[in-house]
Amino acid sequence: MFYTILEDLILYQRLSIKPSKYTNYELKLHNYFFNKTQIDPSYIILIKIEHIDFIFFFVKQNQYFQARAYLNSIRHNIKNKKVLIIGLDQTLINMLFNLFPDLYIDDIKVERNKGKEKYEISICFLKDLNTYHIAVGERGCYIKAINELMNNHITFDDDRTPLIIKCSKSL
Repeated sequence: MFYTILEDLILYQRLSIKPSKYTNYELKLHNYFFNKTQIDPSYIILIKIEHIDFIFFFVKQNQYFQARAYLNSIRHNIKNKKVLIIGLDQTLINMLFNLFPDLYIDDIKVERNKGKEKYEISICFLKDLNTYHIAVGERGCYIKAINELMNNHITFDDDRTPLIIKCSKSL
């Protein structure tokens, strides 16, 4: 990866999460998650992409592995939804690694898309097709959910840096 100061300026920015107001369903999910894990989730964000519902449980970084131990059980109880437990972090680079926890990220590139006035962050995976397809998701739904999460719920503290996240295969 060719190092630039621009990448540091983008990747090490501080983040804030602005969830939507909790509905009754999100309150039920919060209570369920707490009763199951004894961990109070920091945020619960629901995103619907096409026909797939994603539930993001954000927990403090030091409680991530404890909560992750319950993930299969939670997925078994909450059927027909994609349930993810994400470690909450305050910098973009760490949040990106938390959003793709089980995958081997080979490289992260930052480019400016002048046509859209946004920064594009490309997360590059090795040629292993399984990890790439897991990252993108069925019909690209997971990466679309991540982009909606970044556009509508996760903001930079300076609030001036719109971005798009893409997945690609390294050469």
